[in-house]
Amino acid sequence: MKTNQNIDKNSRTRQTIKAYLYMNKQLFGFRKSFLLHMLIPGLVLLLIAESCDTSREEADWMNEDNMSISQYLQNNQEEYSKFAMLLDKAKLLNTLYAYNPYGTDYTLFLPTNEAIDHFISQNQVYDSFEDLLNDTSFIKTIGRYHILNRKVHTDEFPDGALEDMTLTGERLVTGFYAEGNNQLIKVNNKAPVITSNLKMTNGYIHVITEVLQQVKITGYDWLQQQQEYSILAQAVKLSGIKSRLWWKKYTILAEHDSIYKRNGINNVEDLVKRIATPGMPVTDKNNAFNLFAAYHFLGGEFYLNDLYWGNKSYTNLAGKLLTINVGVDIQINKGIDVYGYNISSSGDTTFIDYIKPIWVKSNIMTSTGPVHSINNILFYEPLPEAQ
Repeated sequence: MKTNQNIDKNSRTRQTIKAYLYMNKQLFGFRKSFLLHMLIPGLVLLLIAESCDTSREEADWMNEDNMSISQYLQNNQEEYSKFAMLLDKAKLLNTLYAYNPYGTDYTLFLPTNEAIDHFISQNQVYDSFEDLLNDTSFIKTIGRYHILNRKVHTDEFPDGALEDMTLTGERLVTGFYAEGNNQLIKVNNKAPVITSNLKMTNGYIHVITEVLQQVKITGYDWLQQQQEYSILAQAVKLSGIKSRLWWKKYTILAEHDSIYKRNGINNVEDLVKRIATPGMPVTDKNNAFNLFAAYHFLGGEFYLNDLYWGNKSYTNLAGKLLTINVGVDIQINKGIDVYGYNISSSGDTTFIDYIKPIWVKSNIMTSTGPVHSINNILFYEPLPEAQ
């Protein structure tokens, strides 16, 4: 760093001298003017003064309260050397030395060396850290995926998706979890933040214990892989709505199998008997069973913090009215059906006539948008009674 800073200072001084010489030439031609003789000694003294001042200014710059993100990485090699090497190979380390020309500084989610080692041990592609470094295309992407184009304090973290994009143009998800008496923040439902809000001259660093990985699986395929959501997954598959999912982004509202079983539906065959329109193929868009499956897909990307305040109707694949009211609670399809009741200490009865998301099983990331678990069976009309 000292060499680079000296080069920068000397370069600036030489540029200043050239500028004065150019000005002198423009004003007085090629003659050895009096102005030139007066300027040169002063500029030489300026160069000497800047050289002598370098160590003092560098000491100020390297103070812990006055470091850039990249300088912090270089000063803490024991903990973060591997990600620093990754950023350097990806040509991002120089970016994090400076201020952000396109935003208000940066935010770096910084994996520890142990996090890098764990990522390699869980990855079948790389046998060693050297193998990872040699995959230039991948580390450029993964490095950019850990950087936001604005400085974001944890006070701004939502229980949902960050508004600010990573340098890859994607959103990260933050969530809050209780661990004993402590509150824990996880990024992408996976990586705990162990040190937060390290304030640098050009942004914030949040230290994480897992490497963040881009999600490649679509929402439809994610659902098909979940054994605990098998009834809805099979209903979606039987209905054949995959071919109609032309949206680039969509949101899935999904019921756990236990919710279906609580309503006497133990498998997809039971669901067909309960809902399907008799004498009509389940692949027909007008069949109630097909409409039921399609009703679980909302058009657009809506993490829980993206839902509009107040009462709002959302487009869905079934083309049926679906409303979500956001206030103190998130209420889905309020008034369509009654799902239970509460009796207060005074004896008053409150009927629960809405569905709500299960927070700890919501904001599940997929490449096409989030999946949210819900606490009752979602239908555009009251669920038919069992025959």
